[in-house]
Amino acid sequence: MKKINFQYFGILFFVMVFICSGCLNKPIESTPLPSPTSLPNPKITSISPSSGPSGTKITLIGSGFGTVQGTSQLIFKRGDDKTFESEIMSWSDLNIDARVPQLMEDTYKVFVIVNGIQSNQMEYKLKSTSVLTTCTQCGR
Repeated sequence: MKKINFQYFGILFFVMVFICSGCLNKPIESTPLPSPTSLPNPKITSISPSSGPSGTKITLIGSGFGTVQGTSQLIFKRGDDKTFESEIMSWSDLNIDARVPQLMEDTYKVFVIVNGIQSNQMEYKLKSTSVLTTCTQCGR
């Protein structure tokens, strides 16, 4: 009986060695690391309308704005580099609806900042209304 157990043990031992030796000869394949996903740069393709008075509802069409606004901003920049943030009505990756801030008549560069990355700039010509109003935040 002991001889039979020893034979089974011996056969089992060689089978295990044979199976394991096949595993040891294969090179270990590394799992590829996922490539880092970079956020696309925000890009404005159009502003509609491209001119109007303060308070006008504008729509920016573009890409890379992000699905939610979060800390992103829509900025109007005057020629003297003074900037004004716009009131956002809705925000999506492709569209932004906003109101033109209270500004003085001038041509402004409009851009968005998403995750610290600034988009291209497009022009918006602010036209005055027939009613005189004061603009305390404009600095003029």
